[in-house]
Amino acid sequence: MGLVSCSHSNSNAAQIERGKEIFDTSCAPCHEASNITLPTQPPKLDGLFQKSTLPSGAPATDAQVRATITNGRGIMPPFGPVIHDDDMDALIAYLHTR
Repeated sequence: MGLVSCSHSNSNAAQIERGKEIFDTSCAPCHEASNITLPTQPPKLDGLFQKSTLPSGAPATDAQVRATITNGRGIMPPFGPVIHDDDMDALIAYLHTR
């Protein structure tokens, strides 16, 4: 049993690390930047799941975050064509750690 637990923990850590890589390349350029020229500043995503609602006012749930990333919102383009299932799961797992 200890090996299964350890294996699961390592798998989760690898998933979170993959999510961080996706965040750093696909999300951080806008959500972490302070000097980009956009009509509105994208919200910071620290503590995203620590609140009951997202910056949009929608519930802070995995399903809602997935929908926002997939479909886009406001000036944020849809990432559904580029971030697929396993990577989306990894990104959401990482966002839970911020």
